[in-house]
Amino acid sequence: MQFPGVPVIKADAHAMPLPDGGCDLIFASHIIEHLTDPLRFITEVKRCSRRVYLEFPSRNRELMHGWSFHTWLVEAHGSVLKFYRNDLPQLLGPLFHAEHDAALGAWSEVRHEYLNTSVYCLSGEIECEFPSETATELVLRDSPRGESKINFADVIHRPKYSLRETLAFAAQSVLSSGLYTALSQSNKKPTSPAPLPEAVLARMMCLRCRSTALRRTGSEITCSCGNRYTQDRGVFDFDPQN
Repeated sequence: MQFPGVPVIKADAHAMPLPDGGCDLIFASHIIEHLTDPLRFITEVKRCSRRVYLEFPSRNRELMHGWSFHTWLVEAHGSVLKFYRNDLPQLLGPLFHAEHDAALGAWSEVRHEYLNTSVYCLSGEIECEFPSETATELVLRDSPRGESKINFADVIHRPKYSLRETLAFAAQSVLSSGLYTALSQSNKKPTSPAPLPEAVLARMMCLRCRSTALRRTGSEITCSCGNRYTQDRGVFDFDPQN
């Protein structure tokens, strides 16, 4: 299992183990479209953090990939987030999944802003709206018709690929898929997260009593109320559902 070289804590995005104003920034990339209750998450963000960075798939990417496990199609209008219930048809079937390779990865990377939406602002500025129309109804309403259709034959765009992306193209052109996969994963060794520093522990709270009087006891984190948070492979579990 791969972990970044930082402390890792498992928690529910709807109930974060952070006291009021406990952190300066919450960075949430490709999370909000999965949540059952995004308004509750945003409420937690406002409670815990002064600023927030949110990133999620754009409408273009949702239409391309047809991810049925995304609960929402999210549209940003400034700091206002509109959540449309995801009922988009999988128009392209498994194309972008079964044929996903280095070429598609590089193509997507140079079009990051086209395929993703990001919002960075003060947490208190975020607003959530839940329109009654579904994602499919939104797309149909906004789709060009008749004379408003674009003649894409006149549009030419040649993206610039990095040296790494170009080398990946070349490697996939001459190597078998099995050998390419083996070489690309040869340096990926199981790692453990970094230990949880006392400075981070001091900025966390117990989800039962909301106290910040947490202390490390062996492989556990314990609270003065008696609640315990266990550790598995270096990850402390603060998920109340477990």
